[in-house]
Amino acid sequence: MANNTKTVYIDGPLNAQALDEVQKKIDALLVETGDLVVLDCTEMSYICSSGLRIFLSMHKDVTQKGGKLIIRGLQPLVMEVFNMTGFAHIFNIE
Repeated sequence: MANNTKTVYIDGPLNAQALDEVQKKIDALLVETGDLVVLDCTEMSYICSSGLRIFLSMHKDVTQKGGKLIIRGLQPLVMEVFNMTGFAHIFNIE
């Protein structure tokens, strides 16, 4: 795997109002083969179902290119959503 790490910082609630901004951040991230992509969620206080879809799409894109996606710093309430939806088993969460 290449030693190229790209980080996206997500802050505040990832709700309907914030989806466009987060999607723009992710779309601007050109993922290449072997990249390590980190979604830093230390400051993310909430995630809606559309936000989960964005994360899932990003995971698919990165892994198809031979990269690795890591989610860091999930708050307890957001982690609970990941556990309830089964996403905790899909993602590498630190």
